[in-house]
Amino acid sequence: MWDETGQDYAMFVKELGNLRTRADGAWSREEAFDVHMAIGRALYEHQLFKEVLVSFKRACELQPVDVRPHLRAGNCLYALGRHSEAKGEFTLALEAAENGGNQWGYLLPQIHVNLGIALEAEGMVINACEHYREAAILCPTHFRALKLLGSALFGVGGYKAAVKALEEAIFLKADYADAHCDMASALHAIGDDEKAVQVFQQALDLKPGHVDALYNMGGLYMEMSRYQRASEMYTRVLAVSPNHWRAEPNKAVALLGAGETEEALKITNRVELHDAVSHLKQLQRKKIKTNGGVNGEGAFNIVETSKFKRVADRTSLRQELSIALEIRAFQRVTRLTRCDVELLKKEMANDFPVSYSGSGAPEKSIRKAALEIILRKLLDFLKPDQGAVKAINEKIMMFLDESGSCRVDLGMFFAVLAPICGGSPEKRKQVAYDALLWRPASEGSSKIRKADALHYIKSLRAIYIPTRGLVKLESGDRTRHGNYACSVCRYPIIGSPFKEMKSHFSLCNQCYSEGKVRPSFKLEGYRFKEYASEAEAMKR
Repeated sequence: MWDETGQDYAMFVKELGNLRTRADGAWSREEAFDVHMAIGRALYEHQLFKEVLVSFKRACELQPVDVRPHLRAGNCLYALGRHSEAKGEFTLALEAAENGGNQWGYLLPQIHVNLGIALEAEGMVINACEHYREAAILCPTHFRALKLLGSALFGVGGYKAAVKALEEAIFLKADYADAHCDMASALHAIGDDEKAVQVFQQALDLKPGHVDALYNMGGLYMEMSRYQRASEMYTRVLAVSPNHWRAEPNKAVALLGAGETEEALKITNRVELHDAVSHLKQLQRKKIKTNGGVNGEGAFNIVETSKFKRVADRTSLRQELSIALEIRAFQRVTRLTRCDVELLKKEMANDFPVSYSGSGAPEKSIRKAALEIILRKLLDFLKPDQGAVKAINEKIMMFLDESGSCRVDLGMFFAVLAPICGGSPEKRKQVAYDALLWRPASEGSSKIRKADALHYIKSLRAIYIPTRGLVKLESGDRTRHGNYACSVCRYPIIGSPFKEMKSHFSLCNQCYSEGKVRPSFKLEGYRFKEYASEAEAMKR
């Protein structure tokens, strides 16, 4: 590493400048280009990226249609963390290669891979998938492209396709530990936990110190309630990476689950232990569905829907509240409440070409990669690594892309998205209506076609399952009700409290929606009243 303020570095830069001056004085542009490329390659080996960039940029000026300096400049910019500029250079390299005929065909797969990596760094994972897939098509033996494709598909929720791509990568390179690790995670995502454990173990056999495999395997063992094994995995993570900030509290969770409370106290402080206990309780609540807790602690019974009665019509139906809570959770993950619905209307003012579906009906369809760009613009406050686009892809885009063509009807997409964006209910309904009129089949008309309306309602039911309780939930789900706690989960009640009128116990909206009651409150039927305000809650 150079001290850039030192005399040696200043002398080096001066001599480097002299070399570049001599290169520019070469008898031909071709010779000058070759020298600048040679200087750049030599500097790159020593990771002097700022100086490297000067050489490759100069080479780009000398030979604008040559792919190599753009590709190398992109690599350099990526190494400097300037991902957007790297994407620009890789795009220029791709354009030059595609316009250069067969001359640059051998570099096309690598350009697609590098461009995909730069896009992923900006959070454009669906776009990255397109380039990894293209690289794999151009070079079917490109195992790294297949691995990156599988990892990216996993990142946007395409778990089955991810498993397939990662299987291909492992077939081509059997000792690819990273591919084994990501494949195990994808297998876990589709519910094949036993096979996931085997594949994680294969990754560790290939690379015993693989931190991601160790950490993810620890998480898998936690979900399987194999706490001792989970603790062993996290111990191995800390042995390889002592500063792994997530492994230590997770190890405390595992030790607590295994009943080794004293050991958990030794490795973590009070705040971390509190977080660990909270996480463990969440895992236990997922696991225990009947009265199986110690002395009834943490236990509950699941009561069938017909036994939950309402005292008044304004008390939410249990099943409706359950749906509303799921929608609200989706809004939180996607941050769509921070996206004003008027922004969708502005997007509809843009000119999108009309295409034709398999049935011959006209529609303004768009590739999912292009739709991801629109989503990133709508949610411009998101960081690259947040999972909003993944959640939208899993829940909405995959449903609307029934044919698997990677294209989505944009009008229907906006209409489905509008109800859960920010803005008043009236505005959201209006934008959904406008989006359906904006579709080519209804454009110019003041009425939505009956077939489109039915298709829209069917889509809403399939994606969200409509509920009349969502708007009420939106306005009250942050309200705290004194010091009252739910009788099942013991957490303070935030949002709508539900009081059982005979036994006088209260449930939070989550436990009420799931039909949970403590075994000590065993009744033939339950009658609940919902309190919409803190004042009403205090009266109970």
